[in-house]
Amino acid sequence: MNYLIIGEPCVDVIHNAGGKVINSYGGILYSVISMAVLCRPEDTVIPIMNLGEDEYENIINLFKKYPQIKTAGINKVKHPTRKVILYYNLYNTDKKARTEKSSEATYTLDYIQCENFLKMADAILVNMISGIDITIETLKNIRKNFKGFIHIDTHNIVMKTREDGSRVHQNVDNWYEWCTNSDTVQMNEFEVASLSHVKMSEYKTAEQILFNKNNEVKGVFVTKGKDGVTGYTKKEKVFGGEKFWDLDRHEIPAVENPHFVDSTGCGDVFASSFTLDYSTTGDFEKSLHYATRMASLKASLEGIDELHKLK
Repeated sequence: MNYLIIGEPCVDVIHNAGGKVINSYGGILYSVISMAVLCRPEDTVIPIMNLGEDEYENIINLFKKYPQIKTAGINKVKHPTRKVILYYNLYNTDKKARTEKSSEATYTLDYIQCENFLKMADAILVNMISGIDITIETLKNIRKNFKGFIHIDTHNIVMKTREDGSRVHQNVDNWYEWCTNSDTVQMNEFEVASLSHVKMSEYKTAEQILFNKNNEVKGVFVTKGKDGVTGYTKKEKVFGGEKFWDLDRHEIPAVENPHFVDSTGCGDVFASSFTLDYSTTGDFEKSLHYATRMASLKASLEGIDELHKLK
């Protein structure tokens, strides 16, 4: 199968809870490399990204270590690669224990940069690393013109970057469109709480997405770190002789990891693992279990240099 991955790379400077500083490439590279490690030998992984010329050669050379990664979708630009400084305060994956600062994001991808690869793709992962990786119009065009499987991690569409580079959660005016132009939708518990200006429960948000009027969405899930994952799908039910559609809730426990090192990139590995498994099995709950295991294993690895150990 041919997998397209859309998102932005960055350079991470990670200050972990033990006081250690880790310099690593990050952003969409966690999804790209983990998918290349976990996919079948005959599969291909095609990142679609704008990549700053300051890191272009280094990242291209990094990708050459993984034969499944094809670099035809990478466009070199003059804009410097975004730098993200992360501070962790506790040994867990709770985003409240993390603060971050960011330089300006790389240029937003145009639809035409994605369009040329749609015909060869079997599945697409859209991971909104910066929040402006693509526009909503580009996502809608991809959904309109691509009939295969699309998974989106809404990620940083709910983040606003202040002038000093600090990032805070914000409501999203067009969240409904972002969440209804793919087959499956991923977010964490803080992102789902930030989506709408109108305060809604996680259940109500999933209900609006799954019973939307735009496209058929097959599943929504919310990752919760050490508290596991909650997934939602539609299911036909019968009560009193009447058939009706309702939400089916899937509670997936976290896989305990006694060798925690770094939670950076766990959500990105979750996204790539889920995309891989669901695109071949179509089994929502099984794919959540698989992605949970892979994300937990990632937490025992440092940066992207150890992602090969996921295999």
